[in-house]
Amino acid sequence: MNVWSVRPVIGDDGVQIDALLRAKADRLETLDPRLRLARTRAAETAGLVAVDGTGSVGAHLRPDLVEFAEDDEMRSFAPDRAVSWRELAASDTAALDAIVAAARVPEAADMVMWPAADDEAAPRFARFGLEPASAFALRPPGPLTSGRSATIRPARPEDADAVSALHVEEVAFHEPHTPYVRVVPALEPAFRARLERLWSGAEGAPVIHVLEVDAAVAGMCESMVQTVRDEGGQLSPGRYGYLNSVAVGARWRGQGFGRTLVSAVLADLAGYDIDGYTLWFALGNPLSSRVWPRLGFRQLWISYERREAVP
Repeated sequence: MNVWSVRPVIGDDGVQIDALLRAKADRLETLDPRLRLARTRAAETAGLVAVDGTGSVGAHLRPDLVEFAEDDEMRSFAPDRAVSWRELAASDTAALDAIVAAARVPEAADMVMWPAADDEAAPRFARFGLEPASAFALRPPGPLTSGRSATIRPARPEDADAVSALHVEEVAFHEPHTPYVRVVPALEPAFRARLERLWSGAEGAPVIHVLEVDAAVAGMCESMVQTVRDEGGQLSPGRYGYLNSVAVGARWRGQGFGRTLVSAVLADLAGYDIDGYTLWFALGNPLSSRVWPRLGFRQLWISYERREAVP
């Protein structure tokens, strides 16, 4: 068995790193033809490599320490401090072990995004204490059959309190199922700021649809159109409708109203000549993990997280 040591990347490592990334991309794209993974590094000398006594590169990782300030809305959806494992590729289990150990930061969690089609990923990352937390899902273009009859309309300024409360309620609904989805003080103000951008006509503002049942605001959906231009990201190049927040009030859940809301949103997004619809959902939530696949969303990527920071 090779003995691996870890050091920063130097210029001469480039050819071997790119070979590792190509082998990884070839294997994973065979498992899921929807994927288009990066085959070259994002930066010439960024990251770490595990090398053996002959100088052969057995693993590459670009660790990115992500820290969110107290007033950042993203604290509702991610650890306050975590190392994101970018460009991870390895040809040897021992090399992988060595480079992961070197990338860890005290009092920081760990996260890695990996294709959902790779059945080997969950047990591999479990060895490092990482668990599947959320899925990035893709639905191909096409209509969705509506559910129970209801009114779907654009949100109006007088809806601000109701839709903001639904947005917070949706995040709180996930809290018991993952410690990194949680309500933080910045969550509602950030959402209200997006509402203000929408009603002021600001370019790039999201669209908010409201579900109305018996004259009451029963649900909401925040969506936007995103354009992907480069290969090697989460999605192939194209235009996608992204559902950022979908919420149905507790008293209306399980009655088909959510399907009606999503059906209308997808129909509106279809007018932008999109290549598919995307969203994130919590894998541990028994409702979302059941509903979204039923509506045609298939897991493309999974976010694995080590949920307890190293002391």
